[in-house]
Amino acid sequence: MQFKSVVQKFTRGVAFSAMFLLLPMMFLSATDVTLRKFFTTTVPGTMELSSYMLALFILLGLSYTHQCRAHVRVSFLLDLLPPKGKTVIEIILSLLCLAMLLVLVWQGWIIAVEETTVSDMLRIPENPFRMALVIGCFSFALEVVVDIIDHLKTLRGE
Repeated sequence: MQFKSVVQKFTRGVAFSAMFLLLPMMFLSATDVTLRKFFTTTVPGTMELSSYMLALFILLGLSYTHQCRAHVRVSFLLDLLPPKGKTVIEIILSLLCLAMLLVLVWQGWIIAVEETTVSDMLRIPENPFRMALVIGCFSFALEVVVDIIDHLKTLRGE
């Protein structure tokens, strides 16, 4: 199987796992609001769980957003360049992005492995949520590597 298709399948798997967090987050928030409105009570830890699920959703969805080219781009300066110059700039920017993502994966791994803290109210360990940074940034880095390979092929005229 080709590297690009493996990376894309991995990215979709990570993103779909993040999407499944939206339903429990929605039901938890709706239940909390309903209970607060009609019974003047709340579900303990709703804010904490919602913030963790939202963080997971965002971190695990970054690479899929990049894969679909759904992120915000400001390219008015790049549009002024010839195609070859644009491709060279894209490669340089992708290499910088890859370097930052690899630092995030490296440091995120160190912090996630050493982490021993738990959440305030529900006493949930924070390790898995910190590991989501590692998984999300690793997936994003793989997508950037795919982009670099595509840009190099474009530059060579393939």
